[in-house]
Amino acid sequence: MTFNQEVKKELCRLESKRACCEWALLYAMLVFSRGFPEEEVIFTTESKTVADKFAQLLAGLTATVASVRTDFRRLKEEAPRYSVCVEEPSQRELLAERFSLPSPALVPAYVEKDCCVAAFFRGLVLLYGSVTNPEREYHLEIGAPNDQLADQVLLLGQAYGLRFKCTHRKGIALLYLKESEQIEDFLTFVGATKATLKLMDIKIVKEMRNKVNRATNCETANLGKTVEASQTQVADIRYIQEHRGLDYLDEDLRELAALRLENPECSLRELAGMLSAPISRSGVNHRLKRISETAQKLREASQPHSD
Repeated sequence: MTFNQEVKKELCRLESKRACCEWALLYAMLVFSRGFPEEEVIFTTESKTVADKFAQLLAGLTATVASVRTDFRRLKEEAPRYSVCVEEPSQRELLAERFSLPSPALVPAYVEKDCCVAAFFRGLVLLYGSVTNPEREYHLEIGAPNDQLADQVLLLGQAYGLRFKCTHRKGIALLYLKESEQIEDFLTFVGATKATLKLMDIKIVKEMRNKVNRATNCETANLGKTVEASQTQVADIRYIQEHRGLDYLDEDLRELAALRLENPECSLRELAGMLSAPISRSGVNHRLKRISETAQKLREASQPHSD
């Protein structure tokens, strides 16, 4: 089961405590329908549970004869799609009159109370919404039938702290949320608390994984710098050894030079602990720089001078 399916399954199980919220749910179904009232298919979904719920709402609240059709020809990931249909034109006309549809603006009576607004948005996400798997990305969107209704719902959401943005895809207006906190707030608002907790758990795991990856990348980068620096130091020491011998170095540098040749993989801190008279990491770094400067002077001295 996908995360989107889990969200819708949880929302379908919620029972409205007030009749006004049931009407708000049903209103969401009709006001965002692209075919109502002209077409008998009110909406189509991949969830039979969602289709059955709204067919029952239609029958229970308005005594409308609604059927759920299964369409096996329109497959998506080998799953059928389900359409809620009101075949009788006269019944669709009565529904349109009852809900004052079609209308370019939301009917205030169905979104007056806070509980009804939550139910309205619950209906929209059940019927026309999708939530992407948060393990992949954070994205929730709701398809709107036109720009006017999209703007109306956007403003309604803003009044409740839901910061939707609007875009278009294939000529369809889409309200969407991209931030994980915004999606958490929305799912909590509409009643999908289990989905909210799962999203938060996934986010924590992702953040921990990213933190570990950043630390590993940083450690790898530092290790690479250490290896590169060690190779340069070893090359300088061998140059001195081959051309003048290590006795050419000052007394405080000889032991460190020998240790670096024997332990090219060791860090500066490890080298510091190996010295007969241990010094700090910065002290080792300073001495290695002096050795490199000595090697550089020898190289320069060996170059032929041009007149």
